[in-house]
Order: sequence, then structure tokens, then C-alpha cells
Amino acid sequence: MTGFPGLLTHVDGSAYLDPHQMAETLEGLRATGARQLLILTEEAELPEGAFPLISKVSQPLGLRLSFAAIQDFNVPGDAFLTQWPERRAGFEQALDAGETVALSCQYGAGRSGLIAAWLLMGAGLPAGDAIALVRDHFPEAIENRLQETWLLEVEKAG
Repeated sequence: MTGFPGLLTHVDGSAYLDPHQMAETLEGLRATGARQLLILTEEAELPEGAFPLISKVSQPLGLRLSFAAIQDFNVPGDAFLTQWPERRAGFEQALDAGETVALSCQYGAGRSGLIAAWLLMGAGLPAGDAIALVRDHFPEAIENRLQETWLLEVEKAG
């Protein structure tokens, strides 16, 4: 789980991208064994050109990107859920092969934590245990009651 690679903030609060820091973050993800990065951020919440830049920087590293936006502080919507079964199969296959799967949203806590917990649930962990495990690694993960409740409801729906 990571914030959007290379996303920084000026002292006036405006966001900008640092291509060098982006490359370092992506190289760090590759060093952990990640071959895939799921970007959960909506393009409109990032500085202009963020998606083309990360696509360009990640390509020589052999890091496959996929984009599946979830609205900030929210849970997956219909478009995400329609695409998820196919994506999930690819991520679970990678995890079964011992690879690391990287997840990115704007800060790296809410949406990334939500999907990390959901993947753990797919591997057989009960929702409460998946939430606790993700939060053990990043206490701010699954950042609100809506996200936590959604995971518990997904488990009940089975």
C-alpha cells in the first residue's frame, strides 16, 4: 500500500508530481517483488498528467499498471465491481505465485487498505482479521466506518 508515487505538496498546499521521487518509489515497489500496481485514485484528484507520467516511468521497470478508480473516502462503485472479478483473479494468481501486489491511492491508507483487506478475505481471512492485519501494517488503513462496514457486509454476503 502506497500513496500515489511522486505526489508531493507545495508549502501553499497545492499538489505536484516529482518524477524522480516517482521513479524511486516505483523502483522500491519492484525491489519488494511487485510486478503489478493497482492505482485506485481518480485521475481528477491528481495533478494534470499524472497517469501518463506514471505509465511512462513504470514501463522500463517492468511494473504493470492497472487503473480502477474508487472515489476518495468511499467504497467500490459499480464500474469497479464490474471489472473486479477479472482483476482479482490476476492479483490472486500473482499472490499465489509469491509475488507482491502493490496498491496505490492518493495517500495509501483508505482505498489501498480496503482492497488489501478484501484480497486477504479472498485468501480465506475473516473480515475482522483482514482489517486488523492491514491496520497492523498501517494504522490509518481502511480509514472510515463506511469502508470497514462495507468489508463486513461483503463477508456476510459471502
